[in-house]
Amino acid sequence: MDKTELVQQTLESNETEKDFGHKELDKCPYCEGSLVKRGVRKKKLEQVQIYFCKKCDRKITPLITKGKTYPLRVIIDSLTLYNRLNSLEAIPQTIKDSYGITITPRIISEWLKEYRQLLPFLRMREFASKKYAQKDAIVESKMLHKQIYEFRFHRAKTEMILDEDFKNSKFAPLKQFLELVHAECPHQIFQSSKRASEYKNIFSLDGVTIIPKTNAAVKIASFVVQSVSNNKLRHKMLEEFMLANDSVTIATEVPVLLDADDMRHLKHELNFSIPLTLNDGEYMTGHIDVIQIRNGSIYIMDYKPSAAKERPVDQLTIYALALSRLTGLRLYNMKCAWFDDKNYYEFFPLHVVYKKKHKRLPRDQRKLGESLKDENAALQARIAALEQK
Repeated sequence: MDKTELVQQTLESNETEKDFGHKELDKCPYCEGSLVKRGVRKKKLEQVQIYFCKKCDRKITPLITKGKTYPLRVIIDSLTLYNRLNSLEAIPQTIKDSYGITITPRIISEWLKEYRQLLPFLRMREFASKKYAQKDAIVESKMLHKQIYEFRFHRAKTEMILDEDFKNSKFAPLKQFLELVHAECPHQIFQSSKRASEYKNIFSLDGVTIIPKTNAAVKIASFVVQSVSNNKLRHKMLEEFMLANDSVTIATEVPVLLDADDMRHLKHELNFSIPLTLNDGEYMTGHIDVIQIRNGSIYIMDYKPSAAKERPVDQLTIYALALSRLTGLRLYNMKCAWFDDKNYYEFFPLHVVYKKKHKRLPRDQRKLGESLKDENAALQARIAALEQK
């Protein structure tokens, strides 16, 4: 067995699906024609799928692999390990143990320079490493909630975000909540509760504007998801990369819930329009893919592989309502978004559940308005009569 085959087997052994590898191409990047697989290209450390476009007669390989000696998975893991406060000297051994590939600190330094635009946490890393030990910077916990969810909370990044901008200081209750998730999450509730993701098209979208935007999350997704073909692993790797390497993601796979008391408060105290009912003892649960703090708002985000075809407004709104109740923070300060490697869509959850009502004028003001309207009509009639003469 040569080195390329050994590395390929090592990569595959890290995944539970047989189809692990680079993300499959579905369209020709030149003419958008359909593609067929046409063999593989054997590189020094990996095999790359070759595609053929029948429309423009081109042979195509995934663009991200061109000119790269090392598999993209190795590059991504090295970048993430560094921003998780591992030293340049320690990372090569971790990569060797995981993939059987030898790299050097100098190679990692070159990758850090090449992909710097995708690594804004680099400017925060020095401050984080001075205050936190590597094992304390990120809180991690595996939660068996029907399936395994890997909750992660970047304690170091959150503290720096709250401290560096006064607009964010009001979100301290969010940090307090995330600190308690690991120890106080009521896991038993998540075993048999209703799931927020099950609800679709229940809220009125009158007055709700869904805004497509350009966002850094799309660029990061475009970079990361090309290294993985399996959707479940793709989800996990993207969350890990964003948490470790961007400057705004503070938590991933965050468990949230609503109960009957929450629903009564939202409906009757806040006058929110919520077409859902929970009886005493019933719960609605979910897991937020990504929570960010940026531009003075909390962002509740969900990765959807086909974002342009999705409309998870109900799911994200329920997440926002639950997070608002769990933290005591106003829904006004929250935004929701979903994205993939091509598109990003954003909306205000408050606009989904709270509709502005036109105020009815007092009776005397209504009478005055009607009187003025009658006088204006009479004046217009006199003007018209004079013009005819």
